Amino acid sequence: MDIFFRDRVVKVLVVDPSGASRTLLSEVIRSLGFTDVNGVPNLKDALSFMEVEKVRWLITPVFSDQHENLLQVLNLYNSVPDLQQLRVSALVEETEMDVLPACFERGLLSYHKKPFTKDSLIHELKDFLQRYEKSNWQSSAMAGSYLRQNLTNLGLFEELLAFERQLLKLSPGDLGQYLNLAVPMIKTGKIDEAKAIISQVKKIDSSLEGAIKQICATHLPGEDMTQVTGTGMNMLGLKTAIILDSDTSIRTEIQSALTEMGVENIHSFEDGISAHEHIKQHNNPDLILQEWRVPKLTGPLFLQRAQEEGAKATPVIMVSSLIQKEDIPFVREMGVAHTLQKPFQRKELVQSIIWTIQQDRQPTEQGSMERKMRQLLSERQFDEAAKIKERYIADTTINIGSKELIEAEFAYASGDNEKARDFGIEAIKHAGESIFILNLLGKALINLREFETALKCFQKAQTLAPLNLERLCQIAEIHSELGDTSKANEILEEAKDIDPDSQRVMEAEAKAAINNGETSVAKKIMAQLKAMENVVAYMNNRSVALARCGMIQEGIEGYKKTLEAIPDERPDIKGIVHYNIAFAHVRANQLIEARTSLEQAIQHKTSKTQVRAEALLKRVQHAIEKGTQLTIAKNDHAQNRPMGELHGTAPGKSSENHKADEAKEAAKGKVLAVVDNKPGDMACHMVYKSSVHSAKITKMLEGQVRFNPRKAIERAESMGADKMAATGG
Repeated sequence: MDIFFRDRVVKVLVVDPSGASRTLLSEVIRSLGFTDVNGVPNLKDALSFMEVEKVRWLITPVFSDQHENLLQVLNLYNSVPDLQQLRVSALVEETEMDVLPACFERGLLSYHKKPFTKDSLIHELKDFLQRYEKSNWQSSAMAGSYLRQNLTNLGLFEELLAFERQLLKLSPGDLGQYLNLAVPMIKTGKIDEAKAIISQVKKIDSSLEGAIKQICATHLPGEDMTQVTGTGMNMLGLKTAIILDSDTSIRTEIQSALTEMGVENIHSFEDGISAHEHIKQHNNPDLILQEWRVPKLTGPLFLQRAQEEGAKATPVIMVSSLIQKEDIPFVREMGVAHTLQKPFQRKELVQSIIWTIQQDRQPTEQGSMERKMRQLLSERQFDEAAKIKERYIADTTINIGSKELIEAEFAYASGDNEKARDFGIEAIKHAGESIFILNLLGKALINLREFETALKCFQKAQTLAPLNLERLCQIAEIHSELGDTSKANEILEEAKDIDPDSQRVMEAEAKAAINNGETSVAKKIMAQLKAMENVVAYMNNRSVALARCGMIQEGIEGYKKTLEAIPDERPDIKGIVHYNIAFAHVRANQLIEARTSLEQAIQHKTSKTQVRAEALLKRVQHAIEKGTQLTIAKNDHAQNRPMGELHGTAPGKSSENHKADEAKEAAKGKVLAVVDNKPGDMACHMVYKSSVHSAKITKMLEGQVRFNPRKAIERAESMGADKMAATGG
């Protein structure tokens, strides 16, 4: 989302060989609220300016007869990481319209006709900003409106049809976009398909009848829309959806709406137990719509059970009038995507479903971005989460406390508990206590072994959302760490009273039993768990934390207890634990013991760590024979991963090698930045492919222009840009 356009906080660069045109453009753009407007006469000067200044909006003629032309700049824009926040608008003559498809393929945002007057320019740019706002500041939708206009004027309807199909992938369920698709379908002779889509849209949202009538009058005059033979489309791209509500009429209404939207498989349940059993036996659904209070297994418990079964990434719409004010913290904490109040109108239901799916796939609202980042961090998809975070931090409407909380969550996910704690404290200062901040602080403080303070954070959070089983288990685990076994058992009984069949509660019981040395009890519990890896990962992190606090021997004892509790039929997990014990022994300079643990790890042929264990054993044996010491690199240890990495003393690298490595890393970063681009990130780049080829386009693309981003030594000296801005060119 290009919020910098919404807030007008962009550096604008106007290019035109005419000083009078640059002055007029600059004046009009400033009158629309943009304060930082600069001007240069040609694209060669523009590129020099952009080497030292971060331009967000470039407005330029095509310059088809020059080496530094619009297509060359757009090629840079979609391949140079430093330019990927740039947006480019073209000033075009009537004779240059045929070049525009190639420009849109490379990421052009908009085009505006030349010549212009002050009045026509004001009208044109006001329309530009209104379109952008209507597109919710999404560059792909914005560029799409101009490309649609260009392809229509050029009569390229097959190309337009392919583009509209691609654009739908970026905006699933967008009914207006489906109507856009219908027009090139009609123009290319796919009348029945177009009529089916139009009919489908009309059934889903009758408020679009005016737009539908206009399309029919313009493109389907005399057609009988009551006789539709084509089939509709799966507008949301959803394969499965679950409806959970005891009210038959509500289930029927929701199922009807989903059916009309083309959802392939819809499963409807009147009680929580039936819905939970379905999720256990099938793949996770693409969408859940549920009531808060349902028979047998209440809505809050069903929500937690579904997440235990792996449906954490499934967007949930809570359809209920029974959610009380005190329930809201729990609803937010569980990541519910949207709440729809009963009774509801059909249009409200449809809009809720479409909004939820769109925000899940391309989040733009604050709550949606937060939910998606937390989901991606839990799945360790750090790069994807970081992309959303960049937009989130740049959004001036989001308060500083919320941004500090997100920084804390990223720090915690990367294993930096001190940084997570510090950002969490700052978040409380700026935004006050919230259930997310308290929960985050509790988890970070546990890893820092500050148990009493962590307990206070969790207890306060639990008063806000008493039904959170995960946190109840964490509270029990803290009491176990503090040696208060009776209190830990009391809390676990409380959790079992809420949900006696919860896998998370069983995991907490196993952890407590291991900590208490009751390994036979833990072994029986772990044999019943679907994913005992969670318990092993917890004990691994505990031992790592102990080692970091200098309590290496205590960590080793924890590993040994965990080993005794692992069922015999899981030699793969036993191998991992033996491997981690070896690392702990190396940390304590106990190489003989490390060798024994590695030999035991290798015996478990199915262990994921076998190859690494064999390699490490050779190094440990070598160190024993030579009487030297191995050291462990200081790094952060992720959950359910081996404890660390070993290194020896390597000869120092030369400065030349160091510089070569830096250059290699910089080049790698640029490649990754380009590879990581997704369709829709930069206007219609990677969404639209032009079939228009001409000698003019080929000539414009010959060779390459030079562009070397660098920091300005002094802003006042940046290629004369400030002087141009002050004088108007």
